Amino acid sequence: MKWRFFAIFLALILLGCAQPAEQSGEIIKIGVLVPETGLYSTAGVAMKNAAELAAEHAGNVELVFADCGDTPEKAKTAFEYLVSQNVDAVVGAYSSPQSMVVADAAGESKVVYLVSVASTEAIEKKVAEGNNYVFRVAYNTTYWGALAGEFLKLAKPEKYYFVGYDPLKTFNQGMLKSIKSLYGDPEVEVYYKSPSVSPDDYKKVAREIAGMAGDRDVIILGDPGGISINFLKEYRANGGKGLVYSVGGALALPSTLKKINAEYTVFQAAALEVTEKTDMTKKYFEDYREKYGEDANNYAGLLTYDSIIILSQAYKKGGKDKLIETLLSGKFEGAAGIYRFNDLHQALWGSDELKGVIGEFVGGEVKVLYPPEFATSQVLWMK
Repeated sequence: MKWRFFAIFLALILLGCAQPAEQSGEIIKIGVLVPETGLYSTAGVAMKNAAELAAEHAGNVELVFADCGDTPEKAKTAFEYLVSQNVDAVVGAYSSPQSMVVADAAGESKVVYLVSVASTEAIEKKVAEGNNYVFRVAYNTTYWGALAGEFLKLAKPEKYYFVGYDPLKTFNQGMLKSIKSLYGDPEVEVYYKSPSVSPDDYKKVAREIAGMAGDRDVIILGDPGGISINFLKEYRANGGKGLVYSVGGALALPSTLKKINAEYTVFQAAALEVTEKTDMTKKYFEDYREKYGEDANNYAGLLTYDSIIILSQAYKKGGKDKLIETLLSGKFEGAAGIYRFNDLHQALWGSDELKGVIGEFVGGEVKVLYPPEFATSQVLWMK
């Protein structure tokens, strides 16, 4: 009897040691690649803030930050630093060239990497070629274009114009390819240069498009950064009509849109506070505002938040050794919806449980146009 009791006691101890993190209370150490310097530093602030909020909400997360700047070389160096800190997984970086380099390094280091912003199809290609360590939480390029295509179908413009940002030309052209497949060719396709290359080029392009576009036309603006605000101002100042459709970023924050009186601006977002996709949606926006005293970023920041929340949930379910298996087989609740990943490790954007949002700023407030289950208005044109 004593030996039987001892065997049962020993089995219970071993079982306790083998418990998943959900029961053992273990901490997942997550590295976060944040562009604190360079072209994308504005987005970097939102990403870092959102990451810190996610760690608070998750309860089982330790964060290590590294500045990935705006080049692939800086991103790779930052990733290598995070690996040296013995992180269990990494999220972040901003541009597609950065994420591609980090994805390769993740495969070599055997560290799970969640892409939270970049959209390039090369990420899925790397998975198809055998890199099992990279996942994407963000939209892929096809879905960026699909959302813009949904808006064009809703708006039914007489013509649409595509204005891109030269440093993000790869992303812009991938997005436009998807739009073309859904809605045909734009009237004009043009790209303005970075201010560091040509300070007034965006003004030149804005004036040119303002002279062409009509009252029932749409201008799709492929620059998520701060220059998009200046472009919009210049475009309207020169008589630009119709609707400006932004891919988000700087022109996706209600507070910014109110500040610059950006009437009839349409934008993409992963979620908005009024679209309560899960219990976490409102919590993200409300707690961000309380913690940082400003509106929460609803794409790069929100998806960085969701990436950390997803890793937290996966770690609780299966621990570090089964992280990839758990990510592939599980469902994860985030502020943007319910995440599942396909065989190419891409989040299933466009599914019933995970859809992007299209909003229009008009009359001093945001009206939701898409998806239909959250819509509060039809497309409204300038009077």
